[in-house]
Amino acid sequence: MNARVSSRLLALLLLTAPGLFAPAYAHGQDPEWLQEDDYLYRAYFDFSGAAGGYRDVGQGLLFIPLAQDDESLFFADLRGNIFNDSSAEGNFGLAYRKMVNDQWIAGMYGFYDVRRSQYNNIFRQGSFGFELMSIEWDFRVNGYIPNQKQQRVDGLSTAYLSGNNVVVRAGEERAYWGTDLEIGRLLKTFDQMPIDAELRGYVGGYYFDNNAPNFEKMTGPRARVEFRMFDLPFLGNGSRVVLAGQYQHDDVRGSQGEGLLTVRIPLPGNGDSQKLTRFQRRMVNPIQRDIDIVLNQGQAPEECAKLQLNGQSLENITVIDANTANAEAVFNAAGADSVILFDGSAGTIDTATGFVFNDGQLALAGGTSVNVVGCSSGAVTSFQYGVQPTVRGVNTINDIFTMADNSTMVGLTLTGGRNGIYGNNLSGFTITGNSINGAFEDGVHLDGDTNGTITNNTFTANGVVTGNDGLEIEHMTGGLVSGNTSRANEYGYYFSRVSGGAISNNLAELNVTDGFDFDNFEGGTLTGNTAQYNGEDGFYFDDDVTGGEISNNIARENYNFGFNFFGVDGGTISGNQAIGNDYAGFAFYGKINGGTFTNNIANLNDAGFYFDENVDGATFTGNVANENNLNGFWFTESVTNTSFTDNSASQNGVNGIKFADTVGAGTLISGNSALNNLDDGFDFEDVNGGTIINNLAQGNQEDGFDFDDPFVSGTFSNNTSIGNTGNGFDFVHPIFGGTLDGNTAQNNGGAGFSIWSFSGANTATFSNNSAIDNALQGYDVQSGTPQSGTGTNTGSGNASDNSF
Repeated sequence: MNARVSSRLLALLLLTAPGLFAPAYAHGQDPEWLQEDDYLYRAYFDFSGAAGGYRDVGQGLLFIPLAQDDESLFFADLRGNIFNDSSAEGNFGLAYRKMVNDQWIAGMYGFYDVRRSQYNNIFRQGSFGFELMSIEWDFRVNGYIPNQKQQRVDGLSTAYLSGNNVVVRAGEERAYWGTDLEIGRLLKTFDQMPIDAELRGYVGGYYFDNNAPNFEKMTGPRARVEFRMFDLPFLGNGSRVVLAGQYQHDDVRGSQGEGLLTVRIPLPGNGDSQKLTRFQRRMVNPIQRDIDIVLNQGQAPEECAKLQLNGQSLENITVIDANTANAEAVFNAAGADSVILFDGSAGTIDTATGFVFNDGQLALAGGTSVNVVGCSSGAVTSFQYGVQPTVRGVNTINDIFTMADNSTMVGLTLTGGRNGIYGNNLSGFTITGNSINGAFEDGVHLDGDTNGTITNNTFTANGVVTGNDGLEIEHMTGGLVSGNTSRANEYGYYFSRVSGGAISNNLAELNVTDGFDFDNFEGGTLTGNTAQYNGEDGFYFDDDVTGGEISNNIARENYNFGFNFFGVDGGTISGNQAIGNDYAGFAFYGKINGGTFTNNIANLNDAGFYFDENVDGATFTGNVANENNLNGFWFTESVTNTSFTDNSASQNGVNGIKFADTVGAGTLISGNSALNNLDDGFDFEDVNGGTIINNLAQGNQEDGFDFDDPFVSGTFSNNTSIGNTGNGFDFVHPIFGGTLDGNTAQNNGGAGFSIWSFSGANTATFSNNSAIDNALQGYDVQSGTPQSGTGTNTGSGNASDNSF
């Protein structure tokens, strides 16, 4: 019977219990105990603390009478227990007691118990008990019926080599069924004391068992002594303080002793002033039972093990070490799906010809901790055997390992050889936790299409003589490259083509040339990677980026560019950071014909964002360029059909945002800010189309908005220029057309609007602009007037020309 069913039966029994003890009543007459208004037995709260050599416990008990008369009581007993090992338990009980005569009280009860163990497993049980009490004697017996299903405890699981197989013994935790009983007697009363006190002693025993292997029964004696004080003046009638000591012993847990203190606080209600007789207060005595579900931990019998990484069975293992004759032949002869353990106990393992994998073969390093899973239990634990090996390629014409489909290499140290690991058109493979250094060419070199897992490896000082890489992949079609470190190679990572998969959370540092080098990036994701202190670029893209996602990468203090792109035709470049690089943080040397650039940051570089060719059809939003030596944003060629919104540039060494060629049709420049730059906030050459609205230039050392070539057409409206050292808006060349409307120049050190001329045949609208508190003229127009808008422009507080 499981705990849920047993607890329901017990509850049903207890709900009908009053009728089992009470006399029969005439039809239509309620029993007297349901009609009682002046309740004798009060609710109370007990707080108990127990401390001893094996555990500390805090318990709260709420005693709630549900129905009563002078001789019968139906009540709820609700308990919460907290243990010093972080486990906890709740007990939910119903009970019925009846005075059988003037000498004895009979009771029965049932509980539903729930426990969270120190290993965060949940156990449940139903329990029941019977008791018989008088003023002098106690007799009781309890039974416990838990859910018998075991729970995993991975922290107690072990794995080891048994013969040629890795086996697991799963750690598990189980609840015990059982029973306990006790007999108690009043030993002494203390009539001479000013308070009502008594001493009681109890002896009994317990038996708990579980039929699972390796779980021994717990059986032994138990004794307890209690000194009780009742109705204390400072707590009132119905209060109680108990000092107790308990001892028990069994072969599993040994001797266990503890001291206990319980304080009872009666709760307000009917009968507050009543003081119970000795016999009556036995009716509200707390039920005595084992306070927690009895648990034990152990290990299950041996079972086979699988490598958690890929689910491969670890059986029929072949061990190779430095003394293995013809090790390469032994490795290959083991066949497909075999497991080879390389053990470094006998020293370095040298190879001239290299090891060639079979499909599905696993090479596992000794001395490396790997997670394994029990085949039947699912228990997870670590396995480690032998000594970390070093496998050395003794010449530069052969690779140390040649991978195959679905093959796996874990935890080896490789040094020398042509390539540490080589593969061609691989899928389903795994390379993880290896250290590869000093290869003549690449640490790992994968030709053809590649779709596999390369994680948590370290590539050091590979390809330094030949100008090669820590990791080189010809065409990444899928899979994962993550958590690797590439240090002091010629190039950290080189990908000829990426069309799928994820490259994430890798580190490239102190490489001679680039940290990450891509020829074609057309799909997949490049995210969370860091390139720092490399000799040239952090991230270099040799051809156009045409798709995929490049996000949340960091290029820090590289000696050329942080991110060096040729061109961009598509994809998303988002959330990247370029900090402290010697050249531009983000450089684009080819045309940009599409793509989305959002929330990137360029700080403390030479230039922030540098665009060397035309930009047509891209979106730039939320990017930041601060404290760069040159311009924050620097567009050297024309910008058309582009959205440039909500970007900011502050404290840069020249201009905040510079458009060095034509701003043309279809371009939106909106919501951007340029603050405290050493030259202009916004620097435009000619404007011949597009919309420039709602931008802010503030605190710049020259002009807020500077137009170095003619303003031919387009919309320039609702922009604000505040507190710049030079002019608010400076039009150095003629305005030929367009709409300039609703702009504000305030507190600038020069003129609010400095306009060289409105050309003689212009079609410009210059209206509703405002010039306030500028040091020179509000409107300094050297010649000409706009076609429309004169007279709508206003100002105040300027040195002169407050309106135009």
